[in-house]
Amino acid sequence: MSKDISQDRSNASSTSEQDETFKWLQGLWANSKTVSGEQEYYERSASEYEQIHQTLQWRAPELCMKAIADYEEKSGVKLDQKGRCLDIGAGTGLSGEALRRAGFTGQVDALEPVEGMFAQAKKKNIYTEWFQEFLDDKKESKIPSATYDLAVSVGVFNDRSAKSSCLTEVMRMIKPGGYLAAILREAHWKGDFEDEIKRLEDERILSLKHVDRSDVYYDNVSSMAFILQKN
Repeated sequence: MSKDISQDRSNASSTSEQDETFKWLQGLWANSKTVSGEQEYYERSASEYEQIHQTLQWRAPELCMKAIADYEEKSGVKLDQKGRCLDIGAGTGLSGEALRRAGFTGQVDALEPVEGMFAQAKKKNIYTEWFQEFLDDKKESKIPSATYDLAVSVGVFNDRSAKSSCLTEVMRMIKPGGYLAAILREAHWKGDFEDEIKRLEDERILSLKHVDRSDVYYDNVSSMAFILQKN
């Protein structure tokens, strides 16, 4: 297929951006051996975070909202779009923007440990309350129990920092009958998260309502979106 000069320039620019993005990903993996190292890396790169994820064609916020819509269509249940929502690992506010585009008009609060990411997100005027804390499986956050109708977690859960054991703390924050909508890499879902959700279901703490796999998380990485309801 023939290409004109403008396309060649565009491709050259794209390649350069992809190289920088690959370097950023390498840096993230290298600094993710400790929670503090990971947070410091996000702090240093907060101003370029959105450009990097745009180059990656990161679709996680939209895929998470799609999972909510698919669950609503299949179940006939309608989540309260005027209810109070917590954005876990809010970052620069990409997931908060996705919530607004999906029609969620209620109060949205942010849980985000990295100050530089907070600074970027605050410019968007999405969030009402800010909790500059890390999601910890060993201690409760300052967020009161049974506060939220919905919590969302977009690309936050992993096998390093926000592990599957954090689900208990998330459920504490959610009202009985409320929901968690989350998306993570499929590699993180298999094993720990599946097993932990099964354990919490057996203890009647929550119910797994919906699972949605996608091949377009970013690049050639697959993802799993899931919806939990607190019992």
